[in-house]
Amino acid sequence: MFEDRTTENLKKEALAAIAPETGVSTLAGSYADAVAGPLCQLVSNLYKALPAVTSMLFIDESSGKFIDLVARDYHDLTRRAGTRARCTVTLTGKAGTAIPAGTVFLTGTGLQFLLLESVVIGSGGSAVGGLEAAEVGSAYNIAPKTLSRMYVNIPGLEGYVNGQGEGGTDRESDAALFQRVDEARKRPATSGNGWDYRRWAMEVDGVGEVKVVELWDGPGTVGLTLVDSGFEGASPEIVEAVETNIRSKRPPGADVTVSAAKETEIRVSAAVVLSGTSAGAVRTELESRLGGYLRQLIQTKYQTICYGPEEDQPYTLLYNRVLALLLSIEGVENFTSLTVNGGTEDVTVPADSVPVLKEVQVT
Repeated sequence: MFEDRTTENLKKEALAAIAPETGVSTLAGSYADAVAGPLCQLVSNLYKALPAVTSMLFIDESSGKFIDLVARDYHDLTRRAGTRARCTVTLTGKAGTAIPAGTVFLTGTGLQFLLLESVVIGSGGSAVGGLEAAEVGSAYNIAPKTLSRMYVNIPGLEGYVNGQGEGGTDRESDAALFQRVDEARKRPATSGNGWDYRRWAMEVDGVGEVKVVELWDGPGTVGLTLVDSGFEGASPEIVEAVETNIRSKRPPGADVTVSAAKETEIRVSAAVVLSGTSAGAVRTELESRLGGYLRQLIQTKYQTICYGPEEDQPYTLLYNRVLALLLSIEGVENFTSLTVNGGTEDVTVPADSVPVLKEVQVT
């Protein structure tokens, strides 16, 4: 937009504007030339910075740090930090062996988990403790039996097996924060309306979506259903945090019920005819596309306010949409079979549930 506003061009214009009758020399090396040069450089730098003003005033998903500034200064919104995953660990070894709090266990890829409280192995040769991830992130939602090593081996501790890691969520992305800013502009929250409750829930770390049902159980009641940032049912810790935040902000007398969304498992199996690709590559791409489709379904369902339970209806995962996603993958020439949850029909998702992709098979 301002590509021609270089130091050289500005300097030429400035020197040309000096009237000859003043007797001031504009030749190279003259006083006027020496004074105009630095000033024109400063003005040129200003022109170079002007395109950033668009990102500052009219933010979008690519505006980076300006999203945080606009969110904070104009809408009182802050980027949600992620949450740390937790899991149980069964410890085996000699009776009386003490494993101190803070003991570090690691996965094969280096993810660290810390023992929350000290544990002493009982007379039966085992004990159960709790672990918390060293950092936030969904990557810490590890599968059972994933922990494989320790920084420091403890005498008397002979083995350990972890349970399923849960509750880990990622730091809020630029796209997600911008979406909240955009929603705050278009759907003002005020006087304890449904958008207020949605906003209070979405402020909490780890929340990805929330469905609000006004008059959920009659006058004066509100029902909220939570999804975490991985678009699965929210953990008990997230539910508790949302309840605490809403209790501090809700209007007097409002009876609010907060619960985690239930999960409807989605399993897809396909047999395909391929050209120039592999079944593994197709499976990876199909998983990615299905994840996007399920997220879109959830957002379409949850990003509205239901003014009563009669409006909160089940929604549908379309079989033909899954088929279209499969056939549009490069290298997929045709298919011989495709099942979603073992059938070839649409899948109905209950109103209090979210579809969660559990398995994709491609042969």
